[in-house]
This record gives sequence, structure tokens and C-alpha cells, in this order.
Amino acid sequence: MTNNGEIASTKAYCNVLALEKGLDPAGYAGVFDTAFALELPLPWPRAILLEPDKLPPELVQLIGVYLNMPEDERPSIRPLFIAPDETYSKPGYRRFIYYTRPAGALAEFDRHEYLMPEAEVGKLIWALQQEPETVAQFAPYRVDNGDVRDIMVCTHGSVDVACAKFGYPLYRHLRDEMATDKLRVWRVNHFGGHVFAPTLMDMPRGDYWAFVDPDDGRRIIERDGDFTPLGKKYRGSAALTYGFVQAMERDILLREGWSWMTYQRQGIELAKDEGVPPGWAEIRITYQSEDGSVCGAYEGRVTIADHVETIGSTGDEKTHAYPQYQVTRLNKVE
Repeated sequence: MTNNGEIASTKAYCNVLALEKGLDPAGYAGVFDTAFALELPLPWPRAILLEPDKLPPELVQLIGVYLNMPEDERPSIRPLFIAPDETYSKPGYRRFIYYTRPAGALAEFDRHEYLMPEAEVGKLIWALQQEPETVAQFAPYRVDNGDVRDIMVCTHGSVDVACAKFGYPLYRHLRDEMATDKLRVWRVNHFGGHVFAPTLMDMPRGDYWAFVDPDDGRRIIERDGDFTPLGKKYRGSAALTYGFVQAMERDILLREGWSWMTYQRQGIELAKDEGVPPGWAEIRITYQSEDGSVCGAYEGRVTIADHVETIGSTGDEKTHAYPQYQVTRLNKVE
């Protein structure tokens, strides 16, 4: 009971508890070499990939192929499903956006988009993964949207109610207030980290953000103003290795500001603690502008300074100890 006799809410949303405990999201971005976004009508079950009736049969077959492979041999793929939108969608067709990691340093993932008849989209997915020599036959369905940016907001409430309660209002605000011909805002299924809801992915760059409110979303989209207030909400980029490397990039962003978002960059671990799990790593991140006029590197040391013990999903009873990364040294190398 509250002091005035009203019954207080007892629902422990995982993201609310994480914020209360000061969970830092740096280092917690999913990593992939390939990602795809496929239009899929709502409602979405909790485990979309295990609901074959909702998916193209070729995609179901492809999932079976990968599940039968040894885990260390499976390709690094992030499947995303986006809700149809009355502005973006076309009746009888499915939009399919395919992202791949280019060789070397990366500013953005390579992007290919198709608007496919519903009956044909599964054939395209299979061809891209298993028979690339046949992809040319789908060229008539290619969409020239190379300069379009896609903002993905997780609203997948059947995975965690926090994503619907907090993610949907963010999606609605950004869709209504920020979308343009060159910037689309999508409802997307779970892509990891509902403890950070509302969570947002910025494609094709591959950046993940946590605890995003409407003003945060505006600044992320416009890449304008002081970056510092957003620093504690940057999870990392799919372009860089999970954990230590991603955490160091966050501190570089705090130094460089929004200009960093235009640079090609690449990160490596120069050395790492041999403990299990490792407690520190020495990192080098190189960068350059698209025209090569700006280039350099940062080197530093990142340690696991602490752990935050909290639930990973709303309704969980068991907690998880989330490592908290701290950059203890960061030097710019010309």
C-alpha cells in the first residue's frame, strides 16, 4: 500500500530494475556478419523461428540446415522481422532487407533491398544463403534504397512485456514525428537485450542503443547536439567484437562525438586476460574517414570493474550478474 491507501504496482519490469541498479549497457550489442529484415504480419509468437506456419517454407528449411550444423560452423546471422506498415508496404508483397559485412574496416553494412511477391520471398532467402549464383534472377524485385536508413525499435511483447510497454510508445513517437522518405521507423521483433528496453537498432550502421526515450531517439536520428548525455545509453555496434572492444568504442565516441559515426573502423584485441571469463583486454581500434583525410587509432585497456546483479527478463526469479566494463586507459595514436 502507498501512504494514501492506493495499491502500489508490484510488476518488476526488468528494464526498470536495471536502471535502478545502474546497469551500464556498454559492450552489450549483438554481433553478426549477416542480418536480414523480413516483413512479417503481426501477431508475433514468442519464438518466431519455431513457428513454421508463419514463415516462408524455404526459411524453415534453412533454419533446419543451420540447426544441424556444428555450432562453431554456423554462419553469423541476425534474423529480424518487421511489422508491415501502411506507408512502406505493398499488398501481396514482402519487403526483404539484406545486410552483409564488407571486408575490412566498416562504417556501415552493405545493404540490398527487395520487394518480393509473398510466394517468392522464401526462394530469395534460400538463394542468398545457399545458391548465390542464382540471385540474379531476383534482380527485377530489387529496390534502389541504398541511402535509406532504417530505425528498428523492439516492440516484441510476447518475449518480454517491457518491450511492448516501453518500446511501442517510442516506436509510435519516432514513426509519427521523425520518419521521412530517407528514414524509416519499424516495429521489430526481439533482437536481444530486453533488459535495456526501450532498445533501438540503427541500420545499416549496426548500432544498438538502450533505455531510449523520445528525445534520445531524436538525437540519435539527427546525430546532433552534445553526445555526452547519450553516452550511457550506447550498447555498442554489431561491427565490433562483443564486450571489451564495444565498451572502448563508447569511450571513443564520448571523445570524438557524432563525427565518429561516419568513420570506417575496425577493432582487435591485442592481449587478453587468460582467466575464465577474462577480466581485462588490451584493445586497438583503427579508424578513417571515407575520403581518407582523417585516420588514426586508439589503444587502451578495458577491465571488468564490477557486476550488476539483476533479472534479465520481466518475471524472472533468478538474477544474472552483468559484467560492467571500464576503460582504464585510452590513448590516441596518430
